[in-house]
Amino acid sequence: MSGRTEGGAVERHRSPLGLFNLNNGHALGIALPFGSMPAHPLIDLASQAFDLGTTEIRLAPGRALLFLGLSATSCPALQASATTLGFVTAASDPRTRIAACPGTPACASGRIATRAIAETVAAECPDLLDPSLTLHISGCAKGCAHPGPAALTLVGDENGAGLVVDGTVKALPAGYRPGYDAARGVGGVLAAMRAQRHPGETAAACLTRLGTAGIAELYRRN
Repeated sequence: MSGRTEGGAVERHRSPLGLFNLNNGHALGIALPFGSMPAHPLIDLASQAFDLGTTEIRLAPGRALLFLGLSATSCPALQASATTLGFVTAASDPRTRIAACPGTPACASGRIATRAIAETVAAECPDLLDPSLTLHISGCAKGCAHPGPAALTLVGDENGAGLVVDGTVKALPAGYRPGYDAARGVGGVLAAMRAQRHPGETAAACLTRLGTAGIAELYRRN
């Protein structure tokens, strides 16, 4: 399940995640990470859902799925299965703050492995991807996953993985590093935020305080 815009929950419409009480039962909202998922996990999840009593699966905003007709006791079991299969099951999942296109090798235009970078950053720095911050990882300068500006944008081109601060993929990157090592560079920026963020300060506010030049240096050297 994919398409031109692969932003997932970073899109304007948020994904309906979690349990919803309905007049005729319950519904469970589950989102696809970065807006798409391979066929096998989708098939496995659908099979388990119908075994647990799901009567219908509907498409929902934010590249999500609504599983209808569940009982209150079957929802946790399906949610746990979805988590194990790699789906997004909670609004607190750091992947909801990352927009990532398919990238290489899925897209012929891609120059960096966007999904691998996104998964690594989400796993290593979940506490720093708060609602104030959007990270966009684009395989090329087309920006299919997130056409607008983001706090941090990684874009692949002939020079490697460029980092744009508070801009779009069309902007001139403030710094570069090899595409295969881009996740470590972003991790360095986020680690500096963790060390320097003031109590109660949002991630976006901390980035503004660090400044474009400082962020670019952190990205290049780490």
